[in-house]
Amino acid sequence: MFYGYIRVSTETQAEKGYGLEAQENGIKAYAAKNGFDISCIFRDAGISGNMKDTDDDDAINKRTGLMDLLATVADGDTVIVLNTSRLWRSDMTKAIVRREMMRRQVKLISIEQPKYDLYSKDPNDYLINAIMEALDVYERMSISLKLARGRTVKANNGDKPAGVCPYGYRYTTDRKHIEPNPDEAKVVKMLFTEGQRGSSLHKIAEAMNEKGITTRRGKEWSAGSVQVILRNNFYAGILTHQGKEIKGNHEPLISKVQFGKVQSQISKRKRG
Repeated sequence: MFYGYIRVSTETQAEKGYGLEAQENGIKAYAAKNGFDISCIFRDAGISGNMKDTDDDDAINKRTGLMDLLATVADGDTVIVLNTSRLWRSDMTKAIVRREMMRRQVKLISIEQPKYDLYSKDPNDYLINAIMEALDVYERMSISLKLARGRTVKANNGDKPAGVCPYGYRYTTDRKHIEPNPDEAKVVKMLFTEGQRGSSLHKIAEAMNEKGITTRRGKEWSAGSVQVILRNNFYAGILTHQGKEIKGNHEPLISKVQFGKVQSQISKRKRG
């Protein structure tokens, strides 16, 4: 697909030959001469192409035509401009626009700069590109750090921070807390009752399967899946986060005493 982009800013409206109409006519004439079928010409009027440290929102985010163009282009598309100054007039803006286009392998044609190559190795671009890549990494790290801190705060307050609820529980409607899942909770209590009696993990699994009770995924129980539940002190009201045990706000399905007795039975059978 072929697209055009035109722009005039408050700084260059009076520049000879750079009005919107002149740019559009130039792009259409070039396309017709080369047999290109222009799908759309995106435009920005009165928005500066410079991106200063203090006005990046005005320079980039308010250029709705440019934003629409970058959101529209797909792999292999071609963008035609009268001059690259219509896309950028600062190194930072240039780095942002180039990176977005290069990610989609877009070809950029500048009518007044026939030798311009978006993919040329310009030494002056390496520093800006390195900075942009570093900013990308920093942004991802910042998001991850923020989420990690949020999980820690939530866990320290006694709430499960994230992830799938253990078998026997489900999230509340607002997903802020968890509550017992009645059907699964009954099964959990049955497993701990059998575990406290000293039944082996294999026998407990066989008993569940004979009764037609399946796991959450609809599979048969195994010694391993039974052990995962019987070893999890979450059912006794304990929340474990980053190796630290915290009193949870969720409703326990068994008592701490019963949990301790089950652990003793499991350890005894292992020693045996």
